[in-house]
Amino acid sequence: MRLESLRARLDALSRLAALLGGLALSAAALFTVGAVVAAAFGAPVLGDSEVVELAAGVAVTCFMPVCQLAGGHIAVTAFTDRAPARVRRVLETVAAGLFAVVVLVLVWRMAQGGIDAYSRGRISMFLQAPQWWGYAAVAAPAALWAVCAVFVFVERLLGREPPPEEGMAA
Repeated sequence: MRLESLRARLDALSRLAALLGGLALSAAALFTVGAVVAAAFGAPVLGDSEVVELAAGVAVTCFMPVCQLAGGHIAVTAFTDRAPARVRRVLETVAAGLFAVVVLVLVWRMAQGGIDAYSRGRISMFLQAPQWWGYAAVAAPAALWAVCAVFVFVERLLGREPPPEEGMAA
């Protein structure tokens, strides 16, 4: 499979994940409004913070793959802007490799955390919901993020620049 074809597939999956993340964040916002209105009428919603925390975690994880492919992470280039193009490319490749390693470690530790939460029967404070549910909810987007991070590193190793994202500053 060619890199362009693989990038297109990863881009489509990443955009779908981001859409799901947007839905999770919208649900969290609506739930928060509902909880505030309920509390105003003397009927607080038990565990509202736990629900919003879970939805926000899912949303952030869902946004990471598309951000990775778009090169949307913050980069401090104050010291490298004046460097020759070849030096910048090498530094960007090294950074992409280090970033991929960090993402792989994060995904591994999230998976281990979910396994531990399941095996130990950990539950949330207010809702008494199993904590592993949160880990399970972010498993697929986290794995997609890891694949995207490795893909971007491979692209850089092969000397390919990710295509500029529409509406993103170069």
